[in-house]
Amino acid sequence: MERIFVEDLIQYKMIPFDLYNDRGIKLMSAGEILTSGKLLRVSQYDVLYKEIPQKPKNTQPPKPQPQPKEQDSNKKQQEKPQKTKKEKEEPAEESEENENEIIDDTSSDIVVNATAKIKPDFQIKMKTNYANSISSLKVHENKEAIKQINEMKSKILSEIGTIIDDVKFCSQLKLLGDYYNTHALNTSILATALGYKLEFDSEKIENLTQSALLHDIGMTKFPPELLNKTKRSNKDEKLLEKHTLIGYKILKDEMKMPEEICRVALEHHENHDGSGYPYGLSGDQIGELSRIVGLCSLFDDLTSGRTKYKVKNTKDALRIMLEFGSHRFPPELLYKFVNMFRYNDLNTFDEMVQ
Repeated sequence: MERIFVEDLIQYKMIPFDLYNDRGIKLMSAGEILTSGKLLRVSQYDVLYKEIPQKPKNTQPPKPQPQPKEQDSNKKQQEKPQKTKKEKEEPAEESEENENEIIDDTSSDIVVNATAKIKPDFQIKMKTNYANSISSLKVHENKEAIKQINEMKSKILSEIGTIIDDVKFCSQLKLLGDYYNTHALNTSILATALGYKLEFDSEKIENLTQSALLHDIGMTKFPPELLNKTKRSNKDEKLLEKHTLIGYKILKDEMKMPEEICRVALEHHENHDGSGYPYGLSGDQIGELSRIVGLCSLFDDLTSGRTKYKVKNTKDALRIMLEFGSHRFPPELLYKFVNMFRYNDLNTFDEMVQ
């Protein structure tokens, strides 16, 4: 038997092996559909083992297959209808959609932030591009996904660099709509703005923008019914925490990203005082880009209603972040973010929608 981790199971819809706990008790059999409920059940074990069942050997000799008579074969060949020239030239219609086809998602997410400095067409296009890049990843079109992400990175760098001096409030940078189509983009836009304010060089800002776009990539491996739960149990939360390890593995092994980019996916939930996950790192043990992305990610969570804190506007969100203080973030970074734009941002989220 071979050891396997829970985070490795998430890639399967139907497991191709028998699954055992550390006492040799079978938990699942090869061929079982891996539902979110079963995934939660096996995630309670620290150690799991897989074993691929051996196929039984066929002891019966193969039955001889009757050979068709040459005359009958020739007759069937003659009876087979010949395609016309027109039929040969026209491609056959596909009965099912190509599973690799990228779907334009603008129809399901066309909400625009009317108060933003970011142009409306840019807001819609970025959300569509991001949804398409995730679709590419899900069908293992990694090269296409990387190409799309690099294009988004360049557009964000150009757009934010152009408008940064005109932005007065954080809310003027926010994209609205489905959380899973906007969160990585919002985090990347905010991180890029902060990178400009911190006067990072061009290479460092590029890495920051890209790592923010990819920081939650591990979430793509979880089933929608788990992600969209309105109330999650402690087991749900523990399972979702594994997205940092999964994301690191995807970026490192599948997408061949630089270590600096991969590290952000791994560390963006670590806290300054060591209370975060997955490793409880603290202070300078956490990479600089990871600290920035973690801060911007939390801000977007607060202003997207994804936390237990109820906020009406950006000012509320900034106040809560200041209450977290140095427990969560390095003080100098937190105050730089809070003072990046005007603090007194009272636009309600309803007022942003066009």
